[in-house]
Amino acid sequence: MLDNHSLASQGWKITEPSLSQFTNHNGVFQDGVLAFCRDCDGVLWLLAGHTNLGGISLWKGSSVDDLVKQCDISYNFEMGRAGEAFQGIPYPDGPLSRGQIWPNGLWIDPADGKFYCFIHNETGWGAMDTSYTIQGQQEGEPDFRHIGLITSIDQGSNWDFVGWILTSHEPCWTEQYRPDGMVGGQAMNNVNLGAGDFSLFTNDRDGYFYIFYTQMFWDAEKNQIYDCLYAARASINSKGLPGHWHKYYEGAYTEPGNLGEETSIVEKGNIPCVSYNTHLNQYMMTSYRRDYWIAEKGACQISFSDDLHSWTIPIPLDPEREDLSKPYFTICNADISGVHHMTGRQFRLFMESNGTDVYRVDITIA
Repeated sequence: MLDNHSLASQGWKITEPSLSQFTNHNGVFQDGVLAFCRDCDGVLWLLAGHTNLGGISLWKGSSVDDLVKQCDISYNFEMGRAGEAFQGIPYPDGPLSRGQIWPNGLWIDPADGKFYCFIHNETGWGAMDTSYTIQGQQEGEPDFRHIGLITSIDQGSNWDFVGWILTSHEPCWTEQYRPDGMVGGQAMNNVNLGAGDFSLFTNDRDGYFYIFYTQMFWDAEKNQIYDCLYAARASINSKGLPGHWHKYYEGAYTEPGNLGEETSIVEKGNIPCVSYNTHLNQYMMTSYRRDYWIAEKGACQISFSDDLHSWTIPIPLDPEREDLSKPYFTICNADISGVHHMTGRQFRLFMESNGTDVYRVDITIA
């Protein structure tokens, strides 16, 4: 993939970054894509932040430009130490659930107004003396990921834990460290770090929720991580509850969300975010390219699809733009017509690194 194959070289215009309202000063320490959805009255709701730093806040408005913070949300369940966290429910692959949550997807049921938030979770952060990584009982990375679901019946103020919906087919521990008396585990080479770092796309065109997620692999010999993107779906009628998700595997959505096999849809990508663009008549996915980010190049890359599982090789947006050297990008519509539905040539990107202020750029398609 050559720099002169960037979308900027094809005439795509990118504004200079400007500061959004999602700042540390406003209590937001974002780490991943922003989670937002419109209710049946057209009101836009958004969850920002995460519980490992600064907490999660609820925002409300008519578009992404006028969202105003409503409150810091509360929980009807514990997080943190294994055995106490998530009502003592184990991960689907065995160990007790633990740690903190990162909201990466939001859906509001138009029938009753109930909020459904899809969450990222890791074993190595915020679980106190039960935090663990692939190497041992300690806080940090590389650790293991799962994707779960929480719900709210009071417009996002208080939340209940429902369960885990997407889990890797590989166990979330290694032969070097086995939590909670587990046996076996992954060998300490090419360790799969689990399913996480995702976004939700609600596709009214076919009646399905789609979660596009990342699996990272730790290469022990090279002491580095590489990543690939995957897809799973559940019918909107199922409300995305545990047991209703199926992973994309060898051409079809056939494998169960928890512990099923999966086939990658994009190589060399992390933190995907998907929209439908009516101007292009295609689905569009942003993600970040790890080697560009490490080299402090513009790391945002974009792929296109007609069917949500066959994606083009990602094209860099503009590697020469150092101000685009971020790992997290949220794609959305900046007007009031939609969120993940682009109706013209222009769209918005929110972007940040771990815990930094969130900036925005507007992009015009050639």
